[in-house]
Amino acid sequence: MPFFSDPALYQSVLEELPIGVYVLDRERRVRFWNRGAERITGYLAHEVVGQACSGPLQHCDAQGRVLCGDRCPVTATFMEGHPQQTYVFALHKEGHRAGTRVQTLPLYENRDVIAGVAVIFEEAPASCVTESFGSLMYGCLDPVTGVPSQRLTRAMLIESLRGLEEMHGGFGLLLIQIQSLKEFSARHGANSIVPFLHATAQTIRHSLGGEDFVGRWGEHEFLAVMHSPSPVTVAAKAETIWHLLSQSEISWWGDRFLIEATVAHAIARPGDQLETLINRMNPHHAAQASGASARPTGAEPQQG
Repeated sequence: MPFFSDPALYQSVLEELPIGVYVLDRERRVRFWNRGAERITGYLAHEVVGQACSGPLQHCDAQGRVLCGDRCPVTATFMEGHPQQTYVFALHKEGHRAGTRVQTLPLYENRDVIAGVAVIFEEAPASCVTESFGSLMYGCLDPVTGVPSQRLTRAMLIESLRGLEEMHGGFGLLLIQIQSLKEFSARHGANSIVPFLHATAQTIRHSLGGEDFVGRWGEHEFLAVMHSPSPVTVAAKAETIWHLLSQSEISWWGDRFLIEATVAHAIARPGDQLETLINRMNPHHAAQASGASARPTGAEPQQG
């Protein structure tokens, strides 16, 4: 039937798939970019097609290592001729890192020559606070970042700490602070820090598990609650979030800026109080709350 032999039909199907699909030629240039890829990454087709994949995509792993060269699943597919499946963090156009599942497929010009690689990707499940708490979140989200407001975060943490007395368990707590935003705001205006806050919130949200929670805490701070009470697991997650934030980029009037952050962690146990936990993670927190200029030092996650 002529209808089914029309190549435009199949291109239309690829365009409308609810997942991301793009095609690379032998020189790693993007030759096709569907609407699913636009939705997931924020990049429109005309911004990407014709560009090398190492340009706007800049996928990285959980350690913040950019997946180029031998680490790249596309490279493995070109060299070995086999499909690859992996989990990467894509750099969204707005600057945050988004977890995605990726599968690569070799495209053969003939039986022996690989002419290109097709890449299929979709958003991996993230700890979406609006999904976790449903209608209870309505009106309680921070308008700048889209995560729970400071008031709701405090209420949730206090309730979680009370629950520890009955369950005799524990949970992990992460304090994420974005550095140098006060100076950046003074140079570029108050609105200039909004992309930093939004990108940080979304990167943290995409880094956590489905049972975990992240909310706004201070002016430039976020708190995350992890379901796991394991010090090793919590420390590893703090390390992961720090790496991903350090690889997140913000665009402001044509210039690109990396996010500078510290990620501290602690384990909440029965008998702990919220402010005690915060001070344990950040001894300068009390000084900051009173308006002092003290800042935590070091880029690596602090031990809880």
